[in-house]
Amino acid sequence: DDDGNEDDDDDGNEDNDDDDDDDDTPAPFVAPTLPPIDDNDDDDDDDKDDDLVDIPRTAFSIPALTTFVNELNTADLLDDLSEPSGPFTVFAPTNNAFNQLPDELLMCLNRPENKPELSYILTYHAAFGRIMSSDLMDGMTIHTLDGGYLTVDRNGRVVNINDARVVNADIRASNGVIHVIDSVLVPPGFDVSDFLDACTGSDDDDDDDNDTPAPFTPPTFPPIDDGDDDDDDDDDDGTVCIG
Repeated sequence: DDDGNEDDDDDGNEDNDDDDDDDDTPAPFVAPTLPPIDDNDDDDDDDKDDDLVDIPRTAFSIPALTTFVNELNTADLLDDLSEPSGPFTVFAPTNNAFNQLPDELLMCLNRPENKPELSYILTYHAAFGRIMSSDLMDGMTIHTLDGGYLTVDRNGRVVNINDARVVNADIRASNGVIHVIDSVLVPPGFDVSDFLDACTGSDDDDDDDNDTPAPFTPPTFPPIDDGDDDDDDDDDDGTVCIG
């Protein structure tokens, strides 16, 4: 009888052990479940990146930036801002910003002989690197393609670049990012009044003829030289922002 009980106990224990093993069996199978979510997220990001086009084409697709794109074309800057160049950060003025420019300024800038001046102004709106709105900190300076710099003024969610307000931020492109601004920025080395006088003429035409080259010459040189010459002017006037 004792042997029978022992056998029964052993069998019972073995059965219990088997039951315990059966209960534990699913555990190792459940643990290694695959996490497809991360892979899908990566694929989504890749798909979004694949859908992006470069800065000129992105700007062209935005109705409020048609004038800006036309000016880039006039200044022969479309290729410079297209892939594979970049990445760039572009502060693009709206059509309304260009409409607020002084009378005849845009007409003068669009003349073939004034292409250097137009390019000088437009490259003041662009910088190397991809600078998102979250990177724009109060007081920071951004070096522009023309060799100058822009100043960021941030108060909470309100961001100004010089005196121009960012009205639409973080428009992604395949080779950078576009921030839309409400004013056209004019670099400190460019005197709008003198340029217009030279372009349109004035009452004292004879006197102005001798001074005509002056407003045209600075933008054709590297802006670093202009920055040295314009230190006094910068202290008086600061960066001009029209709009």
